[in-house]
Parts: sequence; structure tokens; C-alpha cells
Amino acid sequence: MKTLLTTTTALYLATAAMMLPQPAQAQPFPAAPKGCVYLREATTRNTVIRKVIETNNSNANVDFVVPTGTSFNSYIGKLIPENNERYGIEVNLKYNDNTTSRAVDRTIQAKRFYLYQQPFRTPTNKQPFQINSRVTGQRNTAYRVAVLACQ
Repeated sequence: MKTLLTTTTALYLATAAMMLPQPAQAQPFPAAPKGCVYLREATTRNTVIRKVIETNNSNANVDFVVPTGTSFNSYIGKLIPENNERYGIEVNLKYNDNTTSRAVDRTIQAKRFYLYQQPFRTPTNKQPFQINSRVTGQRNTAYRVAVLACQ
């Protein structure tokens, strides 16, 4: 009887533990669609960058390198916030002639682990060599960012 009670209790506890709410898991970025590639960050060469916003948004910029030899027609910025928070998002394109243009400037009231996508094109006819993403928000909020380039 004691063994049956112990087994039943263990089974009940295991079942109860499975029914507890689980923390939300960060969703990975989906695979690049046909004709698109994820750009690599300039220093780490990673395609997805995770950032934690510091005081005064001092680490808000991430530069993605646009490969040479391929002409891209459009881009898609992707952001997965890790906090329910307000984020400011800018995307700036840098060109070989030392000029820049802003392609995105918006604010979102983000939901945690929701994938936000922002398609954009260059406002000029020039191919950028680098795409700068600048995400700002409250201190200690985190996010992951990536940029796709599409032909």
C-alpha cells in the first residue's frame, strides 16, 4: 500500500508540474526566403545580434555588412523584443560615397517574443555597403535583431 501511495503521489506531482505555466521561449528567426540572405554583423560576423539596452542607449547601433557582387532590391529588418516595452527603431543605409539615408524611423509598443518585420528599400538608386540598425528603449530591456537582403 505504501508503494502504491508513493507511486501515485509521484505521478500526481509529475502531472501537476507539467501543467504549470512554462516561461515563454524566444522564437528563432525563420529561415531566409528564396532570393534573400541574412546579413552579417560587421564585427562578430553573426547574422542575429542580441542586445541589452544600456544607460542612455549607448549601445543602440548594430552595423550589418551588405556583400559586394550582388545587387539587392529590398531589405527586411527583423526584431524580436524580450520585454513588453516601447522601442524606437531606425535603419540607416551607408554608401561608398560617404553619404547616408534613413529608410526606417518608427516606434513600436512591442510584445515580448513577437517577431516584428519591417520591409524597406533604399530611398536612393545606390547600393549600400552597410546597414545600421539603431534600437532604443528602457534600460535593461533586451532584443534580437537581424537584417535580410533580397534580390
